[in-house]
Order: sequence, then structure tokens, then C-alpha cells
Amino acid sequence: MGWSARSLATVLAAIVVTAGGHATSPPTVVMDNVTEYDETANMTDEEYQNYLVEYITPQKSEWVFIVMHSMVFVVGLIGNALVCVAVYRNRTMRTVTNYFIVNLAVADFLVILICLPPTVLWDVTETWFMGTLACKIVLYFQTVSVTVSVMTLTSISIDRWYAICHPLKFKSTTGRARTAIIIIWIVGLASDIPELLVLEAINKTKRMYIYLTQCEALWSQESETAYQIAKIIILYVLPLSLMSVTYYQIVRVLWKSDNIPGHTETVQMFNANTYNNGFNRTATMGCNSTMAQIKARRKAAKMLVAVVVMFALCYFPVHLMNLMRFTVGIYQSQVTALISNLSHWLCYANSAVNPLIYNFMSGKYRNEFKRLFLCWGSHRQNRLRRGAHTSRSGTYICRFTMTTVKTDNVSFGLSPEDVQ
Repeated sequence: MGWSARSLATVLAAIVVTAGGHATSPPTVVMDNVTEYDETANMTDEEYQNYLVEYITPQKSEWVFIVMHSMVFVVGLIGNALVCVAVYRNRTMRTVTNYFIVNLAVADFLVILICLPPTVLWDVTETWFMGTLACKIVLYFQTVSVTVSVMTLTSISIDRWYAICHPLKFKSTTGRARTAIIIIWIVGLASDIPELLVLEAINKTKRMYIYLTQCEALWSQESETAYQIAKIIILYVLPLSLMSVTYYQIVRVLWKSDNIPGHTETVQMFNANTYNNGFNRTATMGCNSTMAQIKARRKAAKMLVAVVVMFALCYFPVHLMNLMRFTVGIYQSQVTALISNLSHWLCYANSAVNPLIYNFMSGKYRNEFKRLFLCWGSHRQNRLRRGAHTSRSGTYICRFTMTTVKTDNVSFGLSPEDVQ
């Protein structure tokens, strides 16, 4: 037959990658509301299989996606691992906010490690090769990771809102942060159990080949629509609305005031007492310490807002496509498949970009990352020397010390979360 493999693109246009997975329908051509003749009906089994194999073979544009996902894979695994190790090795970084950041890094690390490789294979070949068990695990952990990330970002915003806007109403501690993290994971693991139970790997061809097999939920269209819209509202719209309100108030307090709420009276009393005792320079230093805290919290707020904004931007396309898919419908074509692949990549890119934000916007994280790289280089060099003694510079590089502000034998220790 005078067929080209890519002529099947129109025959199989209904089987494309969409935002929440792969939306599928029988392999027929739908144009102008008219269902055309299935051109594959006259193919022999061998012809049909050969053309399917050629069809799912990555093209040049798809290799670009593979390279993009590979970059995200490497950067995401290394970056999120560095975040966890930096906080673990430096005790001064074990603060409430950093505990939540580590939790976010763990969720991002797991979703990149477990979900990215099979997803990019699925997107490029339009085929789920790994069976029903992997179908359940991968899609389940994708949703769990998103849930944990959203709840963690929301918890950070609420914690910062209390600490900066209402410091006297609630005392945030690392113990409470650990409890909150445990609750976050319990909720995250339980949230997608309904979909986990109905996910299956379904063959979409008329002949029983693995090619074009899809991983999808086996429930009614109405149930799927209700569930996906609920996820958009609960995991995107509501959390972003809450975070927008909290960070707006945080920014308003930090940028429109020269004092941290709840600290003004203390600073004034301290200044008065020191002035009466003749320690004018110490009183001035008390004011400088307060201003240093405000500046540090402004930097931290900028970094956290950047993380939230990046999350909102990266997940907007995938949620928009899901919403359109289950409400007005999406005309299936190579363009929509390309947009869908890009939206998937943005979700994974979000899991890799957070460590880069910490590196560029937090001096403390940047310094710890440098120290870890230098320690790794030093240990590697020592191994090559086969037992040579560690140099003094190498030992110093691996040492982690606490940051304080000290003048005239009076030490004002800043809260570790405020020293960024």
C-alpha cells in the first residue's frame, strides 16, 4: 500500500496527550462533525504494526522535548538533593521555614525520580508501555506530589503571615512544623486514592498491540469531570487565593513599616533603658538589629513570593487545558498535543526551578551550595591522593558556623530564618 506512517497522524489524532493524562477515543478521523472511514481497516496485521512502530518513533521536535525533560531531570534531582543536604548539615538552617522548604524539595525530588521518565516516554510515543501497576503508581504520585507541594507552600505562607503580621498570636516552632509536615503527607497520600482505584492501562487499538495503550481512569465522564474540576479548585484556585492574601499583607507590613509588629514596644523600652545608662551606641545598635531583621525578612519574603509565582505560572497551562477539556472540549490536533507536552514539561520544570530560586535569592542557601560543592571536590581530590591528609582549607570549607551580629561584646543573634 502507498501509505506513509505519518498519514496515521490524522487517523490517530483522537489519541493525544492532554493535561491530566491521555484523553482517548476510537481511532477514527473526526472532521466537521463527520466521522470518516477508518483507513486502517484494510491493513494486514504486519502493515498495521509496522506503521504504528514508525508512528510512535520520536520525530525531531519530540527529541527536543526529550532533551528538555533530561535537563529538568538532572537539575531537579541535584538541586533538590542539595537543598535537603544543606539544611541537614547546617544546624543554623533548621528553621520552621526551611523545614517546609525541605519538605517541598522531597516532594519535587520524588516526582522527578518516579514520574518524569515514564511520563516523557508516554508523551512522546503516545503509548503507556509499563502496565496497569505502574500506571497507578506514577499517576498517583504525580497528584500526591502536587498536593504536598501546594499544602507546603500554603503552610509557609500562613506561618510567615503569623510571624510577621501577628507575632504575638501564634508561636511557630520546629516541632509544630514537623507535625504539620506529617499531616500534609497523610492528606496528600489519601487525597488521590479514589483515582488510584480506577486507573487502568487500556489498549486503544482495534488489534491487540501494546502500541497506543493509554493509562486512564475507568469511571464515567461525569465523575471524571467532577473530580478533575474539584482538583483544579482545591489544588490551584483556593490555595493561590489564600497565598495571594497572606503575601499581600506580609509585603504591606514589611515594606510600609520600619518596625516588625510586636517588636516596636520592646525596641523602644530597650532604647530608653540603654540611653539612661549612657550606652547610646548600644541603643543605636538595637535599632540597626531591628532594621537588619526587617531587611532579612524582606529578602526571605521576595524569595517565597517568587516560588509561589513560579508555581502559579508553571501549573496554569495544565489546569487551563484540563478545564477546557472537561467543559468546552478541545479539538484534537498536533498543535494541542504540542501544547499539552509543553504544559507537562512546565509542571516538571517547576519541581527543578525552586533550588535555582533559593540559589539566586538566598545568600545563605547559595553559600551552603558552594560549600557542598567545594566539600565534594575536596573529598574527591583527597581520594585521588589515596590517603593524603585533608588540607586545612578543605577542613575549613566543610565547617558550618552560626551567624550572629556582635559589637562591643554585646551579641544580637538574629533568628536563623531571618538571615538569608
